[in-house]
Amino acid sequence: MAHRPNWRAISKYRNYTVDEASRILGVAKGTVRRWIDRGELPVINDRKPTLILGPDLIALGERRKTAKQKCRLEQCYCMRCRAPKGAAFRQAEVLPFKGTGAMVRMLCETCTAVMHKRVSWSRLEALSALVSLSGPHRFEHLTDTAHPCVNVHLKEDD
Repeated sequence: MAHRPNWRAISKYRNYTVDEASRILGVAKGTVRRWIDRGELPVINDRKPTLILGPDLIALGERRKTAKQKCRLEQCYCMRCRAPKGAAFRQAEVLPFKGTGAMVRMLCETCTAVMHKRVSWSRLEALSALVSLSGPHRFEHLTDTAHPCVNVHLKEDD
C-alpha cells in the first residue's frame, strides 16, 4: 500500500535538502527527485547540496491534495472504485448497531463490492424512500418484548 506524505511536518521558515525533505515527508529520496525533475518542485541548485524552500514544499502539498468526495444519503464510499457509489439494484440491508444509529450495508452498483455506512435513526426513514431496505429497522427494547425476562428458557413448567 502506498505511503502518504506528511505535509503538516513542513515548516515554511526552513530550507530542506532532498534527504531532509524525504525523511520529514516519509517518502523515498527518489520521489522528491522525481518531483524536482518534473518541475513540480522548484529548487535552489546553484550550490551543493540542492535546497528546497519550505514554502515551495507546502505549495506542492496543496497542489497534490485530492478533493474530498461527499456522499449523498443513498450513497456509500466504495473502497475499490475510490468514489461515492449508489446501491446495486437500489437495495440495502440495515444491520443492528448500538447507539443512536444503524449500520447500512449495500453492494456497489459498479463493482459489487460490499460498502458500509452509518446512518442515524432519524435519517433512516429518508433513506428508505430512496433505497429498498431489508432487515430490522429499529431495535426492540427488552421491556417492549412479549417476554421481558432474559432467562425465559430457564423457567420450570408447572
